[in-house]
Amino acid sequence: MDMQDLDLEIGFPVNGVLPGKDRIKPGEIPAGKQVSCIHKGPYNQVESAYNALTQWIKENGYTPTWTAYEFYLNSPCETSENELLTRITMPVK
Repeated sequence: MDMQDLDLEIGFPVNGVLPGKDRIKPGEIPAGKQVSCIHKGPYNQVESAYNALTQWIKENGYTPTWTAYEFYLNSPCETSENELLTRITMPVK
């Protein structure tokens, strides 16, 4: 992952399509097969979950798309670092 040239998307669930404005563009997560896992712990230790997820994908005959979505299930303002939950979802072929 190139942190100097990182493409970042931030999303919020909405009831319908919203118009874009300037650099903000609407988008959606495409339908299809995907795998996911939950990482419990600090955000800076999420790499181990990615490694386990990609290993499972390869061992089970899928091909990763290398696009991943992270869903932050609780807030670092209200939750201790060791209790943070992140769902990682990766579309597969």
